[in-house]
Amino acid sequence: MRLMFFLGMLLLSSLTQAKTDVLFLNPGSSDESFWGDVDSLLVAAAIRFDMEVETLHSNRNHFDMIRQANEVAQRPDLPPYVFLVNEKQSGLRMLDAFYHKPVYVQFVLNDISPAERQTLLQDPHWHQYLLPPVVPDNRTIGFETAGALVQGLGGKDIQVVLVSGDKSTPASVERTEGALAALQSMAEVSTEQTVYGQWQENKAYQQAQVLLQRYPGLDAIWTANDHMAFGVIRAMKEKRLAPGKKIRIATINTSAEVLALRREGAINVLGGGHFLAGGVALSNVKQHMDTGSYPTIHYSLFRLLEPDTEFFIALERRDWELLLDIALTRNDAPD
Repeated sequence: MRLMFFLGMLLLSSLTQAKTDVLFLNPGSSDESFWGDVDSLLVAAAIRFDMEVETLHSNRNHFDMIRQANEVAQRPDLPPYVFLVNEKQSGLRMLDAFYHKPVYVQFVLNDISPAERQTLLQDPHWHQYLLPPVVPDNRTIGFETAGALVQGLGGKDIQVVLVSGDKSTPASVERTEGALAALQSMAEVSTEQTVYGQWQENKAYQQAQVLLQRYPGLDAIWTANDHMAFGVIRAMKEKRLAPGKKIRIATINTSAEVLALRREGAINVLGGGHFLAGGVALSNVKQHMDTGSYPTIHYSLFRLLEPDTEFFIALERRDWELLLDIALTRNDAPD
């Protein structure tokens, strides 16, 4: 009995002494499809690299995220690495919390602007402690999904509307710029309107009700994420319009629900894979911890997702180990 108690105390002591290697300020919630996937892959990577990762969620409230950054920066035991996301342009304010702190900061998924980064790197502190970002090529996936959306429609005067995320988050801005560039390069396509669904299903549902009424001849709808696509589909079904048939739909993300809709054809074009960024970032940080140098290897994140491919099946199975293997396959070409 005493031996069991002693072993239990040793285990409790080791747990309480476990020091956070990386703290991730997740702007979403743990039950949100995309941000939950980011969490899951990060857990798999932490186990593989034998690292302690702590995640705090701000549930899409960037003011809470800034508050969390300030609270973390005041801890007596600072994490040596912090992952930030420049959601709604809050990145610089979060960085301020860690100024003159011995904490390496890495932006994932949404970086600060190149001009902001260049200015910061002139400061000796940030020259040492601001690591290169791990961000997907949002412009390219916007371009590719929009281009694939109108492929095969044929004819002229193809009507398309876009449901973007928001007007400030870099991922939203860049995806929409890419989509618009693809559509505007095609003479047969008319881009009727861009609205902003704030990444939310209900908001996109309300907007789609108006858009379907306003453009009865609509051919295709591009959306910046899966939740907004779900809202569009709900509005279409209420009007007895078959999603993916009467009106083609493109979106981005890898939730179980959106994969099922892609497989059955209700969604015609799907892009995703950027949730891999957290795992890639942790792999890079592991090398930085071990060697003092940050790797220059490029890893591909985004891709068009086709049913029955290895990546698609791994996503359906939520096989995080295989997905991490795929993520860490070297690729020096642009994402």
